[in-house]
Amino acid sequence: MHRPSPEEFIPKFRRRKLDDPSFLRKLGRFAGRLGAPVVRQLYALYFLFKAPTTPKRAKVIILGALVYFLSPIDSIPDLLGPLGFSDDIAVITLVYAQVKSYLTEEIREKARIATKKLFNR
Repeated sequence: MHRPSPEEFIPKFRRRKLDDPSFLRKLGRFAGRLGAPVVRQLYALYFLFKAPTTPKRAKVIILGALVYFLSPIDSIPDLLGPLGFSDDIAVITLVYAQVKSYLTEEIREKARIATKKLFNR
């Protein structure tokens, strides 16, 4: 019996948005509005999603949060200034709290380094 991978749960057109360039481009564009703690959580979720040791169930949960962040269609449109990301931040924080037990020190460090690099441009 074929067990679908977490990536297969999202439509093909959305899968393109989850690739490295799309994710990193949006994260870089809105990092200032999100703030360093949220950016660090996003990087941690992204690296955790990419890790081969992460359980599939956790990957599906992370995938939902990352797709929600990348999606132009959400509860509160991102273009509404400071309020635009409040729903994204809530989803990211909730999912991070649910999967943080899977975070390794290596993933945490990668997220710290990536966040620092992004904010020290």
